[in-house]
Amino acid sequence: MTKRTLLALILVASMLLSGCSLVMKDQAVDNKLTILEVDGEIVSKANFLSVYEYNVYMEEYYNSLMYSMFGTSSTVDTDAILETTLADYISAIVTTNKAAELGFDKFTAEEEAALAVEVQADYEDNLTMVKDLYFAGSELSAEELDTQVKQYAAANGLSLEQSQSTVRSSKISERLKASVTDLVTDVDDTALQTLLDSKIADEKTVYASSLGSFGASYNKGDLTYYTPAGYRTIRVIEVAKTEETAAAANEEITALRARIANGEAFDAISENIVTYVVCESSTDVDANVVAAAMLLDTVGAVSPIVETATGYAFAEYVGDIAESSAVLADVRDLIYDEALTNAKEAAYSDALLKWQNEADIKIYLENLSL
Repeated sequence: MTKRTLLALILVASMLLSGCSLVMKDQAVDNKLTILEVDGEIVSKANFLSVYEYNVYMEEYYNSLMYSMFGTSSTVDTDAILETTLADYISAIVTTNKAAELGFDKFTAEEEAALAVEVQADYEDNLTMVKDLYFAGSELSAEELDTQVKQYAAANGLSLEQSQSTVRSSKISERLKASVTDLVTDVDDTALQTLLDSKIADEKTVYASSLGSFGASYNKGDLTYYTPAGYRTIRVIEVAKTEETAAAANEEITALRARIANGEAFDAISENIVTYVVCESSTDVDANVVAAAMLLDTVGAVSPIVETATGYAFAEYVGDIAESSAVLADVRDLIYDEALTNAKEAAYSDALLKWQNEADIKIYLENLSL
């Protein structure tokens, strides 16, 4: 079954679900209805709904959290969650079966011993989390607290057996994925250029709506791949002040500016020079400094003294920055690891799709009543 066919089945089933509801007299029988069958392995309605409803709950929780924090929220797309839940179930069953077929679920005695250590560490981490979240400030004795924490953890699915299952499944998945990704050991210039083009396009989009964000990134030392037009480089000398030292700071900055007026070089009058790139809409550099610097019309010109949020300053216009895009020869080493990782992930995605297309997948969403 191809991905397109799967999506088509999901859409058809969604339309069917919107027009009918399933009524069952016997809930136990209803729970056992088949929702998904992959290579003979059955996913019951009860099991499927437990995962689907949890996914809906978590989406609603994050949505409410975003609203409480930022005042924004979005509609919970239950159809998309249904599709994702199906896809996750199919992927999990297919990869589990493929791993078993290739023998990745078998471990040597030495490997089992190493797994046991990981399992215990995972379980202990879970107990620590439960203790910190739900028993903080408890006055129970150490022995009673340990018992209560373990009981609470087990009641909420954080048992030693759960850690064993989680760690073992994770290790098996790692082996399966590595069997594909380890075969990808290099990427060519085409892949590198594609990645670079994508980065440049993304930055162009960002800077088109927020020009000042380039300067904010550049001034922090972040790596950038596209330089928009409208920027210039400036150098700034600032003297900090407090309420008590405002007069002294003003006197000091005035003396420094006078030395510039008397012909001394900008970089000779102070060791506290900071270089920025700014444009008309820069917000990461003091607004008064930006305004003064952008009014300068000659390279080498120095602005008048301006008051900043922290003191007094003046700026020198160093030069314009031309619009440009990074070239592969200059950033090859910087993006190579990311490109290789992308290639590995793409190879695994292709393998997973191939395994799914080879699997016998049957979907019975008509047995759902959402």
